[in-house]
Amino acid sequence: MTSGLRKSINIVLLGGLAMASQALADTVTTNSSLDAPVVQTCPASFFDVSLMTNARQCQQFDDSLPASLVYFTKHTPKDVIAYYQNAYPQFVKKSPVNHRTMLAAIDDSVRIVVSPDNMGTQVDVLIISKP
Repeated sequence: MTSGLRKSINIVLLGGLAMASQALADTVTTNSSLDAPVVQTCPASFFDVSLMTNARQCQQFDDSLPASLVYFTKHTPKDVIAYYQNAYPQFVKKSPVNHRTMLAAIDDSVRIVVSPDNMGTQVDVLIISKP
């Protein structure tokens, strides 16, 4: 390979790396400007659906319907499911998928997804329409 050809190949490679680097920089800049959910103090209820008393790390994703709120509790998934089935007997328990269990209102206005999470449980409360 001649030195001129080698030099041309190096210029093309460096130019490509510079463009790729610029594209990645734009991606990072764009992604950093996205609105991230804010962790806030957990309310006692969300659209009339109670949260467990030791709920923490609440993240609310919308104020209007459809809306969702995610929280963490130290209770086991089994305890969380029992809590919601006792508090809301109209919620139907679905078969678990990938260790996640969904409880849904008969009219599908509310869905609660219960997922094991390290030393406790993540609870997703999804409000589709007014319960």
